[in-house]
Amino acid sequence: MVEPVHPDLEPRLPRPLCAAMIVQFAAGGAVMPFVSLLLRDRGLEVSRISLIFAACSGTLLIFPFLWGMLADRYIPLNRLFTLLNLLGCVALAAFAAQTEFLGMLIAFTVFYACFHPTLTLINALAFHHLPNPRDQFSRLRAWGSVGWIVPFLPISLWMALTNGVGFEFTLFFGAGLCLAMAALTFWLPHTPPGALHQEIGAQPGSYLPAVKRLLGDPNYITLLVSFFLMAGSYALLFFYSPPYLEDAGVPRPWIGPVQAIGVIWEIILFRGQPALLRRWNFATIMLVGCIALVLRHLVFALLDNPWVLSASYLLAGTAFVFYHTGTSVLVNAIAGPKVRATAQTLLVFFGSGMGTMAANWMAGRLTLSSGGRLGPLFLFAAGLAGLAALLVAIRGRQLNQAGHSEMRTSQAAV
Repeated sequence: MVEPVHPDLEPRLPRPLCAAMIVQFAAGGAVMPFVSLLLRDRGLEVSRISLIFAACSGTLLIFPFLWGMLADRYIPLNRLFTLLNLLGCVALAAFAAQTEFLGMLIAFTVFYACFHPTLTLINALAFHHLPNPRDQFSRLRAWGSVGWIVPFLPISLWMALTNGVGFEFTLFFGAGLCLAMAALTFWLPHTPPGALHQEIGAQPGSYLPAVKRLLGDPNYITLLVSFFLMAGSYALLFFYSPPYLEDAGVPRPWIGPVQAIGVIWEIILFRGQPALLRRWNFATIMLVGCIALVLRHLVFALLDNPWVLSASYLLAGTAFVFYHTGTSVLVNAIAGPKVRATAQTLLVFFGSGMGTMAANWMAGRLTLSSGGRLGPLFLFAAGLAGLAALLVAIRGRQLNQAGHSEMRTSQAAV
């Protein structure tokens, strides 16, 4: 049994990692929430905007695994962040200069291929340097949520000064933050390729056997399948909730702040997640996240009251904190140091890549068959989250055993 850690005795989070969480997520928060509006202001129709986002999702079928393999075999993870952020900065600058559809498609897809995997790779970086990931990671990850909403205030002020026509500013703001993150990486702890981390009995060049063992682990396969379902369900929430809110009568200027409710709630929940992990277990935490997402989608499918819909973003934040971060910590427990980055980036491959593409394809068919109504889409999304909950419940005991086994191994090593 793990003894609870007294709050006064909890080790401090490494300041460079906290700063990296803030700046890396801020680079995304400066661009991602506003890019669809920017593309529309450039005269693109919804069909072409959707094509750009589809191309971006396609990159997640290749690049997360590529970056993870590089980090686990060839490049120190902290230096990989330098490279990815410099490439992201250049891609955003190129995107800002484009006036033709093909140029915008290529430039933004390159940015997405470089930026999106960093949100998972930064988890792997943290797990390498946190002495107690189960108790410390959620507190560290809360700084990422803070970073995501940090750009909202300066962007809102800029939009007010330019009468709502200054979305190009977000690209330069995001590029500047990518450049700042690239500079910050020189203060991050050195993290050599995972295959060079030697464990008892490990042999040099053991990366590929470690990957095979990982992909042969039923617990890891369970997490990949459940993440596929949950990522698809969450993507439908992210892309289709704003138009539904507007149809329900939420004024357009308030749609952004309404979504921020969930992020602020995430920050609060992150503080309490370690205590819940000690009191409950991995499977229970993940199951709470799945059920919260089911309830969130049912609210949108069955109700149209603006206040209720807005308040349901608390459920969205709950789903993200409990399921997504619980899964990341458990994957860290299962994978081990030699394939830690690969294991995390494979979650992106199956989730944000395959899961999101499949869910959006089905969403298009559902909206066509229902005359454009979004209610059936949210019912479908609730079904995806429900299947994930069923899978986690069935495999719960095995998942908990895998997590607790790693904890005992780590404590013995200390």
